[in-house]
Amino acid sequence: MTYDSREKSRNDAQPVECFRFAQGDRLWLLTTADQTVTLPTGTYQPDVLVRGALNHNQEDGSGVLEITVPRDSTIAEPFILFVPSTRITLTVYRAHRGDESLAEVKFVGTVSSVVFDGSSARVRCTPLQAAFTRTVPRQTFHGACAWALYGPGCGVSSGSFRDTALLATVSGITLTSSDFALRASGWYTNGWLQGPGGEIRFVVDHVGSTVTLMSAMPGLASGQSVQVFAGCARTEAICASKFANLDNFLGFPRIPSRDPQQKGLY
Repeated sequence: MTYDSREKSRNDAQPVECFRFAQGDRLWLLTTADQTVTLPTGTYQPDVLVRGALNHNQEDGSGVLEITVPRDSTIAEPFILFVPSTRITLTVYRAHRGDESLAEVKFVGTVSSVVFDGSSARVRCTPLQAAFTRTVPRQTFHGACAWALYGPGCGVSSGSFRDTALLATVSGITLTSSDFALRASGWYTNGWLQGPGGEIRFVVDHVGSTVTLMSAMPGLASGQSVQVFAGCARTEAICASKFANLDNFLGFPRIPSRDPQQKGLY
């Protein structure tokens, strides 16, 4: 029996839905069924999920899917204290008992937000096609370099500016390590730190053996080893002296600060 015939059957239909959330190598495999469901993509564990209807129309954000889960659900947990640094994708499968191998994909997208409301959490998911509605910004002229550090335009290899540090203390957003002090103060400012699980946090300050993150990293503890990457002030001088990458510098530090069209020439 085909999936379509089971889906339309009044007597043989036994639908189950499976939700595959993924963040890098981390997976959450959940199902609305009352027992485990095994698909070719993995074994899905029962959980309390209420899926909203898919809304297909001409408006922006068409196809947005909202899933309501308990506040302590494993998929809501990463959003309790902060927004994850890497996106979480979602694939929704629909199958029928006895024909799980014929599961069909009903939705593919990313988790865009989680709203906590009392004992529940609403997981809002945006379809992949929504990315085509985004406005791509044009290149603008300003003094600082416009390239993303270590990105394709920048051209600097992150591996050449990566250090390993053993954490001595962890207190919220403040980390200490004697390994941080091996570099001059400010070396890691505007860079980032990667935890043992792959989570990334922006480094807002580096002074001696202390590094300050933009937000706390749950699970990070003293004695753990982390990767920390040098930051860039996006100035012409730093690009040349720190990274020897002046040929790729995309800033315009010599643009006059006075706009002649608004304030005249003198």
